[in-house]
Amino acid sequence: METLVLDTFRKRGIAPFDCILIYRNDGDLSDDYRATGVPMFRIKPTGNPLGYLSSLCRLLKQENVDVFHTQTVMNGLIGVFCKCFTHVRLVASFHGFLSKLKYKIYTHLVMWSADASVFVSSYEREWYVNHILFASKRRCHVVYNGIDFSKFDNETRVPDFLRDKDSSDSGILQMAMVGNFVSGRSQIFLCQALKTLRDRGKHDFRFYFIGKRSAKEPERYDACVGFCGENQLLDSHIFFLGGRGDIPAILPHLDAFVYSTECDSFGIAVVEAMAAGIPVIVNDWEVMKEISDNGAFASLYKTLDAEDCADRIEELADNLAERKAAARNMAGTVRDRFSIENHILNLHAVYESAMLR
Repeated sequence: METLVLDTFRKRGIAPFDCILIYRNDGDLSDDYRATGVPMFRIKPTGNPLGYLSSLCRLLKQENVDVFHTQTVMNGLIGVFCKCFTHVRLVASFHGFLSKLKYKIYTHLVMWSADASVFVSSYEREWYVNHILFASKRRCHVVYNGIDFSKFDNETRVPDFLRDKDSSDSGILQMAMVGNFVSGRSQIFLCQALKTLRDRGKHDFRFYFIGKRSAKEPERYDACVGFCGENQLLDSHIFFLGGRGDIPAILPHLDAFVYSTECDSFGIAVVEAMAAGIPVIVNDWEVMKEISDNGAFASLYKTLDAEDCADRIEELADNLAERKAAARNMAGTVRDRFSIENHILNLHAVYESAMLR
C-alpha cells in the first residue's frame, strides 16, 4: 500500500490532479516520499483525539483539499469525521479482507459515508458487496494496483545467488516465490509440492523463497524450514534468502515464478513476475484467475493440490524455451493493464465521480 502511494507520487507529473500527503509518523519510506517533492504535512497523534481531528480539518480547509483519499479502514473513519466539518469528498480504498468484527462494523460506516470506494480487484469488490452494508456497486470502483515497471528495465546485474547457475547451461530449473511469511500466503504448501517434484526425480531444480520471517507469525517460516530440513530439501533444492531489495534484478534471471495464496485480494508479486516476462505458475484462487486473464498470462494449478502443482512445473520444464518465449510476448499486455500510469488515470475517474455526488 505504501509503495503504491509512493509510486503514484513519483509519477505525479502525468496526474491530472494535484496532491498532498498527510501522515502521522515517519517510516522506512519517509525519505523516498520526501524525494518525490509532494508537499507533506505531519499531524502527530496526541492524547486528545479531538485535537488531532481538529488540526486535520483545519489543514484540509487551508490546503483547499477537494478529495480526501484514505487507504485503511481506520483512516476511513477519520475521513467520515472530516466530511462532517469540511467540504471534502471521501474516497476510501480497501486492501484485503476483514477478519475482525470491529473492522466490519467500522467499514459499514465508512461505506455509508464515502462518496466512492476503491477495490484492488473485482473479486475483492464482490466480497465487500456481499458482506458489507451500503456497499453499492454504483459507488464501488475497481482500480487495479499500479506498478512502476521502469524499475525493472533499469536492472542489468545478475544477483549473487543466481550467478554461474544459468539453467540453460546447467539444466537446473531456477524458480522463486516472493513474499513475506505471513497470513495470506502458503509457502508451506509449495514446500510440500516441491518435495513431490523432487521425489519424482525427473527434473533437478533450485527454489528460492524470498521474504522475511514475521515477528508476529514466526511459526509460518519455521514450519517451512523444519519441513525442508526433515525432508533433505534445505540448501540442496530449497533456499530461504530472507527479505531482499533487488527483486527487479532477480526476476528476469529466473526460469519461473511459482506462487501460492490463501486469501490475496490482488497479487503484486505475481503481476511483477508476469510483467518481467518469465513463466508464472499460481494456484487457481479467484483473484489469480482474474489478474492472469483466466490463465492467459500464467499457468494455474488446483489450489492445495501438490500433485497438480508439480505437474505444472514439469510441463514448464519440458517446454521451457517455448514457455519463456510466450511469457515474453505477453509481458507488454500485462504492463499496459497494471501500470502505475493506468492506475493514476483510473483514480482520476474515481475522483471525478466522487465530486459529482
